[in-house]
Amino acid sequence: MNDPAAGTGKALNLASRTEGGCRVLSVAGQLTEKECSEFLEALEEELGSGAPRVILNLAGLSYMSSAGLGSLVSVRQRFAEAGSRLILAAAKPRVRKLLALTSLDKLIETAESVEEALARP
Repeated sequence: MNDPAAGTGKALNLASRTEGGCRVLSVAGQLTEKECSEFLEALEEELGSGAPRVILNLAGLSYMSSAGLGSLVSVRQRFAEAGSRLILAAAKPRVRKLLALTSLDKLIETAESVEEALARP
């Protein structure tokens, strides 16, 4: 399996940018209990940016544990209270299936691609 985090010594790689007035946080590698604090810290930073939308680009995410799912649940309400939309984009089939099985795809907005998420009003 081609893991974007491979060779970096880290199980999780995060990179953020501004595009179209939105923040895009790209998540690569694995999101397990071990990486959750780093992930939550990055999400809090994005929330603090004041952007109306924060798009999580999950294209590089190869695995998400229940702890990773819990991290998404825990920040969902904070984004809503701050008036910012959290959008999960470009999830691989394995991650997309996990989101559907847990109904997180009903709680948190999803998009097939980052481009689709950026194009939304």
